[in-house]
Amino acid sequence: MESININSEKKYCQKQAIIFNSFNQIITNTLTGDIMVLFLTDILLFQTVNITFILSLIPLIALVRLPLIFILRGSNKVKMIEISIIAKAVFVATLLSIPWSLLGVRKYTALIIIYQIAVEFGVGICWQPLMKEITSISDRGQFFSRMRFVFMSLNTVFVFLLAFFVGDTMNIFQYKALLYVSLFGLLIQFYAIKKIEKKQVIFESNYYNGTNKPLLQQLIDNKKILWALILDLMFLCIGFTLNVVYLKTTLGYSSKLVTLYITLNNLGGTLSLPLLGKLLDRNLHKGSKCICKLYLIYMMILVMLPIYTSGNIINVIFIIMLSLLSGVIASSIYLMMTILQHNLVKTEDSFMVLNLYQIIIYVATFISTNMFGIIINNSRDNRVSTIYSFSLDLFKCVNVFLILCSTVIVKIVFHKINMNYKT
Repeated sequence: MESININSEKKYCQKQAIIFNSFNQIITNTLTGDIMVLFLTDILLFQTVNITFILSLIPLIALVRLPLIFILRGSNKVKMIEISIIAKAVFVATLLSIPWSLLGVRKYTALIIIYQIAVEFGVGICWQPLMKEITSISDRGQFFSRMRFVFMSLNTVFVFLLAFFVGDTMNIFQYKALLYVSLFGLLIQFYAIKKIEKKQVIFESNYYNGTNKPLLQQLIDNKKILWALILDLMFLCIGFTLNVVYLKTTLGYSSKLVTLYITLNNLGGTLSLPLLGKLLDRNLHKGSKCICKLYLIYMMILVMLPIYTSGNIINVIFIIMLSLLSGVIASSIYLMMTILQHNLVKTEDSFMVLNLYQIIIYVATFISTNMFGIIINNSRDNRVSTIYSFSLDLFKCVNVFLILCSTVIVKIVFHKINMNYKT
């Protein structure tokens, strides 16, 4: 009876978590993402170098997690998220109340730093450990797939409507309206997290178990997650995040084809999520292997893409196939890696271990993105050879080598993990 009651409370918390996360992408895009960039260019009239500096600074602020996880371990995760939401709401209220003519580069950058620290203090360091506690092995895939499906769908509708709301340039009224939408989203988040707090399925022991253990001991107790980290780093090293840049700058695909790629990418990723969650819950070991193989096949397709030739129908066919496959793979990898992380870490150690995991990923993403940016830039002007409409450039040579190495890495990783998961 007690087990049934706990499971029902977990399901309730999962529903509230989905509601909480549904507005997260909209809030992020408005305050620190693409919509913020429009605000900086069209309203504050910042120079490109200033905007680039702010954008590069935002992910680096995530490193503040390193001291925070030592200071705040053992704290109530739900309370920390509540404080974070209040701080973010104050940030939005500040933007709505002060004259924007007073916002120079330094003042705005200072506000963004404060806001991003508030993000890391709450959702940044608490969200994944909290999700670990309200899910179990049997339902994690379906839960994370539903949560991602909801926020991706809502964000897609939001972006679609935004295209009709904002013209060639954004004005003050339009951005203020978007800030009010963000403020509404924060109120929804505060309401949802309060609901989780009232139906507290998270046992008090989960706040304190493991907090007195040395960090090294926690890492030793959860050593299998190291293999998941290696798998995650492998995906980063193959340069998945820069495929759009590669299509545009090196292969010379038109903006229309790249736009088609992005649209179908989002569509394929969103529609595949419900099915992916169920498949991974039923057989994570086999499903994860299939996802890794599919990813390597996708990268081989990318290597075989022809140079863009205007009016060639084959390019449209390639883009349609590639974009749909890319969207499915991106969603599959997100789900697979999230479930692997949660299944390979003990609940009482999740606060420290999962955050250290994410810090390593942030640093690796920064390094790999810059490295592959350099490779793609050099590939544009230094093709090794060209046969008909196909080219062998530096990006392709590096990826062929990494794909060959990855086939070996995948076999080793899944052998070492051995799928003996913790609850």
